Amino acid sequence: MTEERYPESPSPPPSLLKGEGGTKGREDVALVRERVAAAKNVMVITGAGISAESGVPTFRDDNGLWKEFNPLDYATREAFRRDPVKVWKWYDERRVNMAQARPNPGHLALAAMARPGRRVFIVTQNVDDLHEQAGSKEVVHIHGSLWRTRCERDGTVLENRETPLTEVPPPCMCGEIMRPDIVWFGENLPWQPVEQIHHYFLEGRIDLCLVVGTEASFGYILQWALQAHEAGAMLVDVNPRDSGLGSIIDVHLRGKAGEVLPKLL
Repeated sequence: MTEERYPESPSPPPSLLKGEGGTKGREDVALVRERVAAAKNVMVITGAGISAESGVPTFRDDNGLWKEFNPLDYATREAFRRDPVKVWKWYDERRVNMAQARPNPGHLALAAMARPGRRVFIVTQNVDDLHEQAGSKEVVHIHGSLWRTRCERDGTVLENRETPLTEVPPPCMCGEIMRPDIVWFGENLPWQPVEQIHHYFLEGRIDLCLVVGTEASFGYILQWALQAHEAGAMLVDVNPRDSGLGSIIDVHLRGKAGEVLPKLL
């Protein structure tokens, strides 16, 4: 995916707390839980880590998909034009596996966090629908969805949950073949979710921003996290290890999403 819309690595404002400063351990959890309890507006940015706990393979970890498969063979427009059957068979296998996945306690905790009087706005890099399955209502998919197909000729986008696919590649009514509605390497983010996020930031103060299960390696993830902080949010990284957010976070809750997030309710 390209990052043309957002700066690569903006400098954090000096007012931000350092990630290792302040309270630790259970006191950190208590601090964030207090903010959750008082929050009217919570932004959540999720990555592959939260879905990994539901058995969904990640891409860049030691055992990630890109260790076994070359992304240039499966996740570019050029690869699709060269061999659409090969690309679609790979995605069909992922769809079959994804159909077995279920929300884990992390997804369920985020869904439970939304209640009357509190908005929870989720921006996810994941192409699954586990947030929706858990009950979250406001979910923006910035990298597309494994359950949608798109025609590049006429722009048709269709939901398709057939597993396995009966036709590979699936056809469009116009006679063209459909592609996965997923952002591939070398492509810009789709404008609709970007506009949704832009309008969200224009709507006012954000009390809390949780960045969950992502290395934050894309410049736009870091930019959105910084914008949330500038809009008033406490910035919290939920991750077993250090991420690209570095020292710009207010609190780092070390652990898996499924273990940490339920403690915040």
